[in-house]
Amino acid sequence: MNDRVFSRRTLIWLVLIGVLSFVGAFVASIYQSKIVQISSYGANSYSESAVGHKAFVKLLQKMNFRTRISRQMRGGFNFSDAKLVIEPQSVSGLSDTLNGFSGIGSLIVLPKWQVRQDPKNSRWVSTMKLRRPEQVGRILDYIGDDLILVQNDVTQTAENFTWDTDILSLDRQLSVTGPQLIAHNPTVLRPLVYNDQGVLLAEVIRSDFFYDIDRTWVLSDPDVLSNHGLDNGGNAAFIVSVVDELTNGRIGGVIIDETSHGFAAEPSLWRKMFEFPFAVVTLLATVSVLFLVWSSFSRFGSPAKNKKEYQAGKEFLIGNTAELLAFGGHGALMLRQYADRSLQSVAFKLHAPKNIHSYELLEWLDRVGYARGIDTRGSDVLTAAEDLCKANRFNVLAAIRAAQNIHRWKQEMLYGTG
Repeated sequence: MNDRVFSRRTLIWLVLIGVLSFVGAFVASIYQSKIVQISSYGANSYSESAVGHKAFVKLLQKMNFRTRISRQMRGGFNFSDAKLVIEPQSVSGLSDTLNGFSGIGSLIVLPKWQVRQDPKNSRWVSTMKLRRPEQVGRILDYIGDDLILVQNDVTQTAENFTWDTDILSLDRQLSVTGPQLIAHNPTVLRPLVYNDQGVLLAEVIRSDFFYDIDRTWVLSDPDVLSNHGLDNGGNAAFIVSVVDELTNGRIGGVIIDETSHGFAAEPSLWRKMFEFPFAVVTLLATVSVLFLVWSSFSRFGSPAKNKKEYQAGKEFLIGNTAELLAFGGHGALMLRQYADRSLQSVAFKLHAPKNIHSYELLEWLDRVGYARGIDTRGSDVLTAAEDLCKANRFNVLAAIRAAQNIHRWKQEMLYGTG
């Protein structure tokens, strides 16, 4: 009885499917960012809308900044990294992402726009309006006391900014539509880019919240780095210069926070096991375990009955003994002994001459057989059996046929062909 659960062909298919699945999971893990994408229309790094920051992320990557979008509130940073918190939705979101961060710099970009999703295209916005001053003011209060937000009409465009040349090297003017600025307050903020209406970029002089960060900058208007704002070359050069300064000439990496936009995903082994592409590995491991358990059983259900039941009697004993001898590799010995005994038995019963050589005995028996009208020659069947015994590889089926021929010759010699 064959105890194998799977045939050879089935095993080949299982191995092939396993190899292809492993290769597929490996390739998927490499191109995960291109396969699995987060779609959004708001002010975040995944958004392609006018207020989104996806173009800003790609700009930093093309400028060879070590840029990473972070969905973790804690950990996952080096001390040489700078964290960018762009348009946090709430004070708690800003506080949670900066608490515990220790790096060379951070940039807080104030929120500006309240948007609605376009019903015809989920990645775009249909309407934009300025946030209420008190909404943005709560984040300003977290940064420092006595800071006042200055909002201008959206039809106004500011292109008259002055910057600190010791820190920023700019050769083109910025362009901000409806500029959102912070009123001058030299006790809290050191202005870096400003005009007569207020401050666009400033460094926090003192704060009770950013003591683990070497320096914290505040950008009052996000339009300079949004998808629609980066169309202006001056804005693009400005924001690249800001990030370059915060990372000490790109020595550190750039961490763009997305937890403040509701994309927090803290590390979890169990959740990772069921997320693409790791879910593929989990599935493969589960299927492998199931196949392993299955293959550990030879069969299912009640024990199978042996087709060959044990019997009493000489015939069964002889057959079983023959099988054991054949299994032990003694087939050639059995055939030779059977041929010799058959020859001696025929010679004895036919009163063959004694003390003659074997070939002479075979010739004598062939003459007797010819006289009795027997077509089968004893020399032929016995010689064929001897050749099988001397062969390098013993052929069991041929040996059985040879034994049958010897038995038939013996019966015909002793009892005739009738």
